[in-house]
Amino acid sequence: MENRLLIIGDELLGPQGEAAARCVEMLLCRKPNRPMQFSVNAPLLPSIPQLLARASSDIIGKQAGRIVFALGLSEMKREGCDVVKVTANYEALVDEILKKTQSFVHFVTIPKELLPEVSDRVSELNEAIRGFASKSPERFSVMDFEVHAEKFREMQAERGKFARSLYSEDAKPTSLCLTLLSLFLQDCILETMK
Repeated sequence: MENRLLIIGDELLGPQGEAAARCVEMLLCRKPNRPMQFSVNAPLLPSIPQLLARASSDIIGKQAGRIVFALGLSEMKREGCDVVKVTANYEALVDEILKKTQSFVHFVTIPKELLPEVSDRVSELNEAIRGFASKSPERFSVMDFEVHAEKFREMQAERGKFARSLYSEDAKPTSLCLTLLSLFLQDCILETMK
């Protein structure tokens, strides 16, 4: 169903999936009469291989017209930041979705500041995520939150001592970061639904 939206994400969407919940509420507020159904699976606790094993019921069976994947952050931590393994796991899931659905799929990139000690590996993963869109350009797209968050951070830096941070000292997304992500997801989704 074209108006059924499935959001699947890990801690990138917040410890309680706050960014996904806010996004859904903002979509409803912006388009209260649009026939939309939502299914939110965030924060995702299973690993990507476990999600792949359950894809037939947790993803394919939902018959969503649009799927948002905000994955990779938890998997990087779980796999000791082995970007090759994380990319392979994620790509296996992407291939399964490509073969077994007709859904439009959006992939969210990860700000490097959420894993600052291995920011180069996060960049590698983001490049792989951007590459997923080329598997089916008419159905797959990238929501480049990494770039969006960096532009926001640069603009905030112009405020000097009045700037607010998107990330806590222990590299967790702040409430501001989750709000920014919610707005960004909402804007991207509405843009692609026109």
